[in-house]
Amino acid sequence: MTALNLRENCLGLELHDGDRLVALYRAREELPAIESPKPCFAPIYTPSGELITEYRPSDHAWHTGLYFGWVHANGSNLWGGPLYNEESGKYEMVPTHGRQRHDSFSWPSSSCEGVEVCESLDWLDCHGGMLAREMRSYCFRKIEDVYLWTVETTITPATYPFVLGASRKSHYSGFELRMGPPFVGSGDPAEGALHRSSEGLAGHEATMGERARWVSAAGRHSGAVVMMDHPDNPRHPVTWFTRFNLLGAGLLMPGDLTLEAGALELKYGFAILDAAPGHAQTEELYQEFIAA
Repeated sequence: MTALNLRENCLGLELHDGDRLVALYRAREELPAIESPKPCFAPIYTPSGELITEYRPSDHAWHTGLYFGWVHANGSNLWGGPLYNEESGKYEMVPTHGRQRHDSFSWPSSSCEGVEVCESLDWLDCHGGMLAREMRSYCFRKIEDVYLWTVETTITPATYPFVLGASRKSHYSGFELRMGPPFVGSGDPAEGALHRSSEGLAGHEATMGERARWVSAAGRHSGAVVMMDHPDNPRHPVTWFTRFNLLGAGLLMPGDLTLEAGALELKYGFAILDAAPGHAQTEELYQEFIAA
């Protein structure tokens, strides 16, 4: 039987490995509208207790650990902060901040060989109007000394067409991890995480904007994560957004995604380790993820 367990609290959920905290899921936290409030995981720890996330840093308060952030959703900012203005060439505050509002949790009867929770959310624009309904599920497993998460989501727009777009300059949007100083260093890019991709590329500059099935990021001294794109996702293998302290599946980097009908279904894997995995170990984790 898995030692992982979930405990509900006033903010959302806690994931524990025995009695030790692995992650806090902030589903109900009240934040300023300008940050486009959204559920997130922060903090997250490795199996040995190394912190890997940064939550609401001073430079980008809307970066909140591990989260889904959407820069343009039918004209609404569900990412947070300013938007890039192509005419001025600057980032500017535009009053279009919406929110991803937690509705409820549920616990499915089916087993994911770990612990699982489902969440329903509403996407709201700056006036409180409905943009979309979302259903997420999180499956948390521990395989030997590795935490392996499977994150699935179904986004059903309230109206069509429904357009999702990325930042017009940096092209970030979607499933994102902001890595914390204990994991990436003091803030100097030279001390940042070491990224590697399924295609053999190394370094965040090399992996940025490139397609791959997975990308790993290892701390300079300890700790590592792997983000994985499922073959059933649109635009697989996904284009990656990587910086020295960021790792994101850049679904929208190639351009806007327009839904004319139906729902958008996405599935990602996320592995947390104490040390950087080799290519073979990462491939094994990827196969474990897509087989589940």
